Amino acid sequence: MRKVKNALRQELKEKRRGFNKTEKDIIIFEKLIALPQFVNAESVLTYASMPIEVDTSRLIEFCRNNNTPVATPEIENNTMRFVPEVDLSNSVCIVPALAYNTENYRLGFGGGYYDRFLKDYKGISIGLCYREFITEIPVEEHDVPVDIVLTD
Repeated sequence: MRKVKNALRQELKEKRRGFNKTEKDIIIFEKLIALPQFVNAESVLTYASMPIEVDTSRLIEFCRNNNTPVATPEIENNTMRFVPEVDLSNSVCIVPALAYNTENYRLGFGGGYYDRFLKDYKGISIGLCYREFITEIPVEEHDVPVDIVLTD
């Protein structure tokens, strides 16, 4: 299964390079900030996007401008935590992925950090994904789906 997932990761990374995403990023951002679960959240956990991911810089700026506590992941001793520390009880976690399937399972970058974090997370998890990257992906027993997937 690992070989299948790694081959799919490489294929999806290649497909994302050169992908015109600016307009799609704005559409996804606008859908996110209108989502009741986001509006009602007291804090936001989000990844700091890489060029091939759905952009989160606009989201981070939005949170800061609206005095919403926002934290980004940090890996230490093979464990992911969000810094600065925020209240997780009424938060949303924005989850990165290369692809999602129709059951809200994701294909990430292979570290397993988000699956380990999400299995005990009590807030709302939201995946951001371009419509073109909703596809069939292999799912393993340790994989954890997100609550909501937003696309362009």
